[in-house]
Amino acid sequence: MARLYDEEGLVLQATDGKALLDTGPVPGSVEDFTARLRSLLPAGWFPAPPQGLEEEKAPVLVAILTGFSTVFASIWTLMEKCRRQMRLATMSDAFLDMLAADYFGVDGLPRRASESDDDYRARIVASLVAPRNTRQAVRDALFAVTGVEPVIIEPLNAADCHAQASLASPSCGGGVGYGCAGFRYGSQSGGQFFLETALGQASDIQVIYQVIERTAASGITGWVRVEQ
Repeated sequence: MARLYDEEGLVLQATDGKALLDTGPVPGSVEDFTARLRSLLPAGWFPAPPQGLEEEKAPVLVAILTGFSTVFASIWTLMEKCRRQMRLATMSDAFLDMLAADYFGVDGLPRRASESDDDYRARIVASLVAPRNTRQAVRDALFAVTGVEPVIIEPLNAADCHAQASLASPSCGGGVGYGCAGFRYGSQSGGQFFLETALGQASDIQVIYQVIERTAASGITGWVRVEQ
């Protein structure tokens, strides 16, 4: 640790009047590896490293060691980048896309146009811990992929299919009956649902099918209509 000097050779001082000290090169930098390699050389073979404003007495040695250190610094940088790509919280660039493909399948949760790493990471995390097996879960999963609000119809759900009216009770079930426009008939046979959506941001229809298959409850049949 040495003192820092300005261009005129004066000691640099902090606002409290204390001398500023050089804490050394950044770990993993070319200067750091050069200093490490030089410290491994036998004492007395070459001049000692300069202190303060002293001039370098072994410039050829430093040039040779700097060449090796440049390679080591590049490897260090690559190792640091690889270390960050091992955790979802620190992944970036194409590594996020590869992780999404591993967890959700190819095009299962693609990056949106011009989507940043932070926004894409947030969608990946939300999808990893997203609920399953419910109507809301299917809706949320589809909306995340397509960006389009889907229409989900459950035959056993009176809010979706209403009830059939009659001449005796014309207001029953909202006053709808056979032949009414836009009316969907329910069924007492459960275990199925109908879904209408648009392709939206999804790359193809297979992506939508995969999302529904992963999210819907096991043993449930979904009838899907996708508008291009």
